[in-house]
Amino acid sequence: MVESKAFFELERCKLCGECLSRCPEMGLSLNQAKEEKAKLNKAKPSVVLDKCTTCFSCNLFCPNGCEPYELILFRWNERYRDRGLPAIARMVIPTDDSSIWNRLYPLLPADEKELIKNWRSPEGKKGKEVLLTGCFSAFSAYLTMTPLLEGLVPYGDERLWCSGGHIYQLGLLELVEAIGKKAKRVLEGLASRRVITMMSAEYSMLTKVLPEKFGINLDCEVIPLEKWLMERIEQGKIRFNNKINQRIAIHDNCFSKSVGEELWQSVRHIVSLCGDEIVEMEHNRGSALCCGFGCAAGKFNILDLIRGGMRRLREAEDKGADWMIVYCSACYFIFSVVKEMIGSRVELYHLIELLDMAEGRKPVHRTEQRAYDILSIMSANLTRLLVNPGASRRFWIDLSELDQKIDRFNIGMRQDRLSTMFNKFYNSKLVRNHVSSGALHKAMRAVLYL
Repeated sequence: MVESKAFFELERCKLCGECLSRCPEMGLSLNQAKEEKAKLNKAKPSVVLDKCTTCFSCNLFCPNGCEPYELILFRWNERYRDRGLPAIARMVIPTDDSSIWNRLYPLLPADEKELIKNWRSPEGKKGKEVLLTGCFSAFSAYLTMTPLLEGLVPYGDERLWCSGGHIYQLGLLELVEAIGKKAKRVLEGLASRRVITMMSAEYSMLTKVLPEKFGINLDCEVIPLEKWLMERIEQGKIRFNNKINQRIAIHDNCFSKSVGEELWQSVRHIVSLCGDEIVEMEHNRGSALCCGFGCAAGKFNILDLIRGGMRRLREAEDKGADWMIVYCSACYFIFSVVKEMIGSRVELYHLIELLDMAEGRKPVHRTEQRAYDILSIMSANLTRLLVNPGASRRFWIDLSELDQKIDRFNIGMRQDRLSTMFNKFYNSKLVRNHVSSGALHKAMRAVLYL
């Protein structure tokens, strides 16, 4: 069992309320923040446990270094031990049969299936620079179909559980510790020269959270992809042949806050080199709002997730942005889905795609199709929960699931009938037309505003 002392410093807390009153998500007055923080400290029920979106900002605002974010995670961990997880959470448990990964792989085109299989092989990694893709990058494996990443050898498998990133955000701390030990064993076994993380979450977990909170230290150099890209730019290996000339909003993901200004500035420098005008959203850097994923962490309500994503896209629209650039694969898939559901006019691109265009290439860009693939899976899983009372039982994750073997042949490609049925429907002319899309967008916005 994890110890509370490793996660937060209660004795330092002065109940000043700064952390929660300045939180961009909570909307609490200073007095309300003091009251709710006192409840958290005493392990009493608090609205914070329902409203927190795991955005990390409170850690930046605490003047005493108490790490209030970790206190929230610890309280969620206590709740999980007592009550387990709601059935809807199975979609983001990588080893579960009804996870998005297991349901999505059969729907992918052949080129992405082959990529994902190749990512799982440990061969040919020794002494190389390994691109640790992260579990959510499997939803958009096409992002790696670019000469921009030449020199990197991709490696990834959802059974590495993103090195514990999104599981940490859910407060499943014992599970994170077990995941961290597996990640250390697997990644050190590759004997790579450097590990370059495609997701800020994995960089933060491997270099900060796992060493500082769990005593798990990785015996190899780990850097974020953005730093590697900056190195390539400085070496003249990335050339900006094509000025994009768009108004760009940059979404700073939640884990980027544990890295800080160096990462935020690197991303903005890269975007500006592409010839774009950066328009900062109202909430950016340390006060950035969640993409929507963490909005469901407190109550596991999918409408909260969609509402959070819509709110962020609206911020970009309000600032007159033409495009939104993200540098997190999880944010990328969330925004892809929400954009198709609400009809945002802002175009969505990953930082990798932006650089591809700046070098004069047309990136492989499949956000619309992938959004409908994931909507098919969500629809199938929600349908099962509605019609089968047994499927809606709360559950606990069996730690033995972490022992599943990682190799290119151990990958779920068995089609789920219901997901396939929804996928055919969503890709039919009945749905994919201007009138139906417009009706969906209006209906979703109406529901989300209720």
